[in-house]
Amino acid sequence: MKEKIAKLIDVKTIVTFVLTGALIGFIVTERLEAKEIVPLTTMAVSFFFAVKLNKS
Repeated sequence: MKEKIAKLIDVKTIVTFVLTGALIGFIVTERLEAKEIVPLTTMAVSFFFAVKLNKS
């Protein structure tokens, strides 16, 4: 269990979750338009899953 938590808490995972949360938060509160932050979030999430797939 500790190993799974340790793997989850690394920099790229934290950055991905923060960017995704920011995207949702900004869109819901209408502070930003989706077109301003979606490319950055998409890039981070794509990188996260690409790295995960390469490790498998």
